[in-house]
Amino acid sequence: MRSPTLQAGPEVLGFELSADASVEDGWLVREMYAPRGLDGPTGILQGGLSAGVSMAVARLADRHGAPVTAVDARLHAPTPLDRVLTARVRPSQHTARYEVETLDGGRLLMRAEVELAGHEPAARVADLVELATVPLPDPEPQYLFPDCWVCGAEPGHPHGLRIHPRFHRPGEVSQPWIADEVLAGERDAIDPLVVAAVLDCPSTWACMHAVEAMGLGVALLGGYHLRFYRDAPVMDALRTVARFDEADGRKLRARSALVDEDGVTYAVASALQVAVAEAPTLG
Repeated sequence: MRSPTLQAGPEVLGFELSADASVEDGWLVREMYAPRGLDGPTGILQGGLSAGVSMAVARLADRHGAPVTAVDARLHAPTPLDRVLTARVRPSQHTARYEVETLDGGRLLMRAEVELAGHEPAARVADLVELATVPLPDPEPQYLFPDCWVCGAEPGHPHGLRIHPRFHRPGEVSQPWIADEVLAGERDAIDPLVVAAVLDCPSTWACMHAVEAMGLGVALLGGYHLRFYRDAPVMDALRTVARFDEADGRKLRARSALVDEDGVTYAVASALQVAVAEAPTLG
């Protein structure tokens, strides 16, 4: 990376954007770097982080400072770790919305639209909130993505979360989580980039019974829609929950949420997962 750099998300992640930027065809362009240890599949940036970095990129083009409302992202190719990439942003045709892309050379990795207009009103996701009240299932450490920063049994990052899958029943996941203070963002709440990460993995595990029924190996994030309703507290007992919704061939859809046991909903995600034979690796 060029010096100096700016943080994307909490400092402990080591995610960086260059402070220097250029303007190219209406895009504000910066270099981007994600270190080893932020894996989903080995050597590949975790899917929620790949989509969620669009919030940090958009924030650097916004002058108003409103909380994130929503992200609508499409992942086109795996985002490699430990490589200098390109991130670019421009205002969309809609107020408080920004188009963001990440690229590796000329290859498009991720495209998103980010809305920075403040939190949404209360979520209507009673079926997900219900999952936050069930007795905690037993953890099942997983080795399909052993390096995953969120759910891997053997993450390489010193602040890997190890949120092991816990299945209430096939297609339903309910997992406890207390976010450490080092994962806080500017508002002394859990950084939105971290929220994006922790809501990806449970949607994957909610789909695994359907993946296995197809005789395939894993599910990979292809599309991600994330909405924020309030700041999520650090050092409080929370749950990440997810529910499988439907399958259309190898395209699987699931919803996930960050909630507490009192029924407070902090963020909700809708994920398009794609069933494949095995997890890809890079490096």
